[in-house]
Amino acid sequence: MNLNGMTPIQMHRLALKLKPIFIGRLFIIESLQHPGFHYDNGQFVKILESEEGITSEFISDFAKNYSREIFISNEDFNLLSSKLKEELTKLTRSLSIGDIKKNAIKHSNLLSMQMNSLYEDPYNDSLLTNQFQNSKNLSTLLLANKNIHKPVFENIKNSNYHYILTQPLLSSILLLSFIQSLKLFNEKEIEGLFLTSYFKDVGLSFIPREKFEQAHLSKFDKQFFSRHAENSMAILDGRVPLNTTQLNIIKNHHFLNYKIQALIKDGNSKDDLEFLTGIESTLISSFDILIAMTANRPYRKGITTFSALELLKKVIAEEYPHEFKALILFLRNFLTK
Repeated sequence: MNLNGMTPIQMHRLALKLKPIFIGRLFIIESLQHPGFHYDNGQFVKILESEEGITSEFISDFAKNYSREIFISNEDFNLLSSKLKEELTKLTRSLSIGDIKKNAIKHSNLLSMQMNSLYEDPYNDSLLTNQFQNSKNLSTLLLANKNIHKPVFENIKNSNYHYILTQPLLSSILLLSFIQSLKLFNEKEIEGLFLTSYFKDVGLSFIPREKFEQAHLSKFDKQFFSRHAENSMAILDGRVPLNTTQLNIIKNHHFLNYKIQALIKDGNSKDDLEFLTGIESTLISSFDILIAMTANRPYRKGITTFSALELLKKVIAEEYPHEFKALILFLRNFLTK
């Protein structure tokens, strides 16, 4: 139903009652209590009737023919968030029962959806606590089952979630798998690093989603993006059980990016930059860079893993030669087997 007959005031009132969500999030419910809409050329078009059955075919067709976002009522949005929390809690209680790989894949999908909700409402204490506990449960499952690392990674990599949702999970899974293979950290330390890595970008929640699709940003936008690490720390500080060192790693997790940018621009990695560094922060930053550089973005193609490693080699190999060699071997095995 085209709503072109609506007055501007009516359209504005409707917009206030709707929230955009990733279409894939609808798979956990059978129907909406209110209509769902597609937004096209400044107009809302009703695309799903209330109480109409939601099928995987509908979700697939909508994503293919319209967009990744569907607009639903605030009431349905709240019900969907509650249902997602309920499904995660239910699944968490039985993660190690039955098909562990299947459970882990479903859990990571639900986790990504809930992270999206957290980006929309970063100061929701209940949501943050639930997301933190569920991501902790996923790390425990991954640590106990090395054989599921790659299937979970590949599932998220091949999903249609926005890259700001996939990147933290992909980099964190790779980080966990790699440092577990190093045998330099105990399980508690690995869990802490996984959680630090996973939540490091929550400060991106302050940035309008459309900005992530743009290749060229204004000076103001660039400054806003550059502050997201500090914003992540501010959002998490005192609200989740991450210690001061972990929060400082989050605050400084782009230090290798700055070195690489300086290297590309001036031929100098600027080792005098004042950042909290160490093997933990270096590894978190390295995997963040690897995933970011090798993944496609709406405005550019990803580079090869080899090219990304060539850049990393120039900023970490001298200080951590053994770990860098181990990283090359690990990626060769992880990405090709």
